[in-house]
Amino acid sequence: MPFNLASTLSAFRVATFLLASLTVVFVWAPFQQSAHWGNQTALWRNIMITLLVTGILMWLLRALRQHQMMLQALLLSEQEQKRRIERLENEHASSRRAAAIDHLSGLYNRREFLDVAAEVLTKQRWHRRLGALLFIDLDRFKSINDSLGHHVGDLLLQAVAGRIQRMLAPGDLAARFGGDEFVVLLAGTRTENDIEQWSAGLASHLSTPYELNGKELNSTPSIGIAICPRDGQNLEELLRCADAAMYSAKKSGRGQHRFFDKSLNRKDVEAFHLEQSFSDALRNREFVLHYQPQVCLETMNIIGFEALVRWKHPEFGTLYPDRFITIAENCGFVIPLGLEVLRLACAQFAQWKAEGLPVTPIAVNVSPIQLTEPEFCWQVMALIDEFGLSPDQLELEITETAMLDASAVESLHCLKAEGIKLSLDDFGTGYSGFAHLESVPVDKLKIDRSLIAKISNSHDDSPIVSSTIILAKRMNLKVVAEGVETREQLVHLKVAGCDIAQGYHLSRPISADQVPEFVRTFNRREAVVLAG
Repeated sequence: MPFNLASTLSAFRVATFLLASLTVVFVWAPFQQSAHWGNQTALWRNIMITLLVTGILMWLLRALRQHQMMLQALLLSEQEQKRRIERLENEHASSRRAAAIDHLSGLYNRREFLDVAAEVLTKQRWHRRLGALLFIDLDRFKSINDSLGHHVGDLLLQAVAGRIQRMLAPGDLAARFGGDEFVVLLAGTRTENDIEQWSAGLASHLSTPYELNGKELNSTPSIGIAICPRDGQNLEELLRCADAAMYSAKKSGRGQHRFFDKSLNRKDVEAFHLEQSFSDALRNREFVLHYQPQVCLETMNIIGFEALVRWKHPEFGTLYPDRFITIAENCGFVIPLGLEVLRLACAQFAQWKAEGLPVTPIAVNVSPIQLTEPEFCWQVMALIDEFGLSPDQLELEITETAMLDASAVESLHCLKAEGIKLSLDDFGTGYSGFAHLESVPVDKLKIDRSLIAKISNSHDDSPIVSSTIILAKRMNLKVVAEGVETREQLVHLKVAGCDIAQGYHLSRPISADQVPEFVRTFNRREAVVLAG
């Protein structure tokens, strides 16, 4: 049986009472008897025995009293411990609830939803019932947040969460995944038709105007729906499918809902994800630069590097510019991205300069959209001043489309006046020709890799490449050949009078950490042999 302080304390109180009673019996009774008999010897003997017994009994009473006090203290301590344990259990339960709930919306947060939803899906499959996962994204939420403020945006998210919560049946789950994304898991015994009707009702309900701060606000959702087990057996598969369906709904217009279809374009879905994650990528510094050396064909020395941006995406891995530059231009992120690339390049060059590494200049690609910004020239100069560089240590590579915009050309003249070198990239693929070069203050002309690829051996007569080199020389322009991948191409370009080459034959783009060792170990004599 478990130890009970209260019952033990009661037993000690009874024992104390009995001991006191025995004291009276054993002390008082013999004394009365001796006094009655009149026997003095017996009287004194009884007195002595009485005193001895009284002392023993008093000692026992004192010991019992001490034990009683100890038990009372233990009882109070036990009660206090119970109160503390109860308080800790309540605090733990409160913390557990707080850790499971999104503080803004009151719905499950992402982590808790994933745990609970996995169990619900397992039960649905066990009972051979359909489950539906809905991925909900609010249309134009970013513009609402930016124009009306984060407070209004938060109120809208709370209102949306409340409407979702009120539509749920027992057993259904809802969560806010972050930002303006919500996820709902429909359980129970619904049919696919029931799921369709419920989703349509949700889209309609969430599209009803909101009263926020005394003003009416319109917002609509895009909803993607994935069915278990048809579209996926586990939560990860269903989330991916529902996300793809949501993107399809968003492309179809506002306030739409779509079921997942295997014909959905995965590239479009990926593009949507990249667009959504651009802001976080810039904030988290997920963009890095790799550097491809540029080699002088006359001396076979490294005379500079071109900085090439890479996106270290947490989900898709390392992404090359062809995967995200167009998206950045379309969604308005190319300007902050371009400034981030310039900042990274200037910071890295300043570090190499401090280490005494001869890598002048460093070339950075800029978008025509950047050049149309009135403040672009001064932003570049501010970065140069910040990192202690001189303007001629930075080279900006532009495309031919920049030559067709008057404001871009104006920026180019401003940059040139400040001493920054300019290079025309991808020459031969655009709409302009040498006639446009007279109005643009460029220092170098880079022949596109598609023209270099047509050179198959050192004796090829490539009239376009040769003519381009000759005309560029007459205009006092340095010529750079990009995409040089074979020894034969390198030999042909050297014979044709090309000034600079870069490409896989010389080196692939390398990380900043690899550049110092590459510069130290670059074998110039071996490169001369390769060039013939």
